[in-house]
Amino acid sequence: MARCLVTGHKGYIGSRLFRRLEELGHEVLGIDLQEEYPKDIMNFLNEDYLGKFHPLYWNFQPEYIFHLAAIPRVGYSVEYPVETTRNNVMAGSMVLNFARKVGAKRLIYAGSSSVVGNGSGPESPYALQKLYTEMECRVYSELYGLDTVTLRYFNVYSPCQQAKTAYATAVANWMQYIRDDRYPFITGDGEQRRDMANLEDVVSANMFAMQYDGKFGGQHYDVGTGDNISLNEMKTIVEEHLPNVVFEYVDEREGDVKYTKANIEPLQELGWEPNYTIQKGIHDCFRRLKNEII
Repeated sequence: MARCLVTGHKGYIGSRLFRRLEELGHEVLGIDLQEEYPKDIMNFLNEDYLGKFHPLYWNFQPEYIFHLAAIPRVGYSVEYPVETTRNNVMAGSMVLNFARKVGAKRLIYAGSSSVVGNGSGPESPYALQKLYTEMECRVYSELYGLDTVTLRYFNVYSPCQQAKTAYATAVANWMQYIRDDRYPFITGDGEQRRDMANLEDVVSANMFAMQYDGKFGGQHYDVGTGDNISLNEMKTIVEEHLPNVVFEYVDEREGDVKYTKANIEPLQELGWEPNYTIQKGIHDCFRRLKNEII
């Protein structure tokens, strides 16, 4: 069994990963920011913080570090570009430097499909921040010999996702609006297409990255299905389970991309496979919601 450090371990993805590591018998330690923004994540990851808890973190000697801590809202980064850059970029640098100094075997970074944008690169400060840390991971691999890998998540969702979380997808927002007897909304014309990764597949990709026998050397890998779906097609699935739901169309959001589709072949070639198609996962979500409210 391995010693694992998870940053962001109380978040939507981090908490599930943390539990999975514990279930498998690994020794797991977490760092997280409890309070809502705009308190700096750096308060948790700066040198004083690590020094203050020196026996806990340095003596723990983590072999594997999963770096998930971030302010992940695209819209929030558009409104507060300096604050989110300071938090997301500096936190990444500090965790990487800690991993190097503590002699970790591997750092697994929670990347984002947003770095690709609409095909020409980042479309928001958040995407730019994620790309910076992704590139820094590669530098640390090449310069210091720290094995790193970036997993680019594509719209992570699950039946248990809360709409209030920073990672909330249309699926989570729609489920909450329906519970509240409100009209779920669709941004733009609904024709934007998204690849979507089920939470369980994201956790399995992290576990695969930890257990992989080879070296990643700073490479990035997409985590999704290799398919995509439009919001209008998702709406049709919802209506199969809940035909009385009425949707509203609202203006597009700044920084949103119109098309995403994961290239999962590189990760498949190494041995990882997703267990959920988008259609299966979304059907599961709204089938459960139907059973919950009827």
